[in-house]
Amino acid sequence: MNDNTANFLAQQLYPDLKNWLATLAKALRVPVKKANAKVFSSPSELLNALKANNVQPDEWVTLECKPSTFGPFLRNHFLSPFIGHHTGMRLGPQIQSEHPIMGMMGQITSHLKPVGIYPPIDDDLYQICLYPTDAAVFGMIGILPGTDKMIEYLPAVCTSKHLTFSNIVCNVTGIVRQVSPKSLSDIGAPIEKWEELRQSGDIWFLDLADDYSEVNPIGDAVTTEIWGGLYASGHIEIVDGALQLKPLVDGMVESIRSAGFEPHVTQNQAARKEIMVYGAGIRAVIDTQVPLYSIHMDAELGLEYAANKLKFDTVTKSYLNVIEESANLSSVKVANLHDLDFTYTNSEVSYSVLRSLGSDLI
Repeated sequence: MNDNTANFLAQQLYPDLKNWLATLAKALRVPVKKANAKVFSSPSELLNALKANNVQPDEWVTLECKPSTFGPFLRNHFLSPFIGHHTGMRLGPQIQSEHPIMGMMGQITSHLKPVGIYPPIDDDLYQICLYPTDAAVFGMIGILPGTDKMIEYLPAVCTSKHLTFSNIVCNVTGIVRQVSPKSLSDIGAPIEKWEELRQSGDIWFLDLADDYSEVNPIGDAVTTEIWGGLYASGHIEIVDGALQLKPLVDGMVESIRSAGFEPHVTQNQAARKEIMVYGAGIRAVIDTQVPLYSIHMDAELGLEYAANKLKFDTVTKSYLNVIEESANLSSVKVANLHDLDFTYTNSEVSYSVLRSLGSDLI
């Protein structure tokens, strides 16, 4: 979320109500509207109602969902088209299909969607995502059409008191908000983009920051497994000279092995001829045309986030050391040693990168 969008959200959610009568009118009006809130059993059901204009902006709704602090950041990722040499190379739930061949293709060409924890929007305002109650993954990305729509979710904003029930099935009651065309034009997006986003259901979010909003766990309030991808990418800024490719590949192999994986190496014989180093649950890509690299790891995040974050950070830090060692061996000066372009395990740094002038190049 960039500064303009954050400012817009803050203005929409917290207008400067200097007139106490307006505040009183809100206090009298909100409970009545809330009592008549329409009930939806999934984010996709609510999104369909919004697309059909059956629910209007600023209307109260109750949604059965699984709130989570994890969500996607980047528009694009530098990933291999395949997870490895067989369908078991990706951890987590398997993709099921009535057609075995399509199921196998979906399994081997789909990655767990990279996600991270959003940084605060304001002092006590946070962005979260509302997933289906039965979601075992935060989403998928891949080359087959529709892969990215397998898990539909709705963004939301809330105060810290509602973060307690992250990754637990809940009934949430809040106000539907709509991002206006002006908010997009303020950040340079054309009006046509707003219509595209409206039709795809990407201009709405749920306001759970209102005083009358609720997040109530259903049943035993048990946190269950939910899987996502941890992802980092970077580039090597060579000031002079040339780095040898082999030490970088060998170093990635050792970085992945040091975290407990059994790595394999393969190279695409077409297109960019990128090299993939992979094991069951992890895969890294090293481009041979330009000095780019990325690391993607399958991770259970609902119960084992700390352990998986530590494992992922171990791989990335090890590889940054490999780059420095390779540069020293080749007597090459690298301007950005120990510097990732982006990582999902450090949202504060990642968001500052996304707001930078060079973010589009990344």
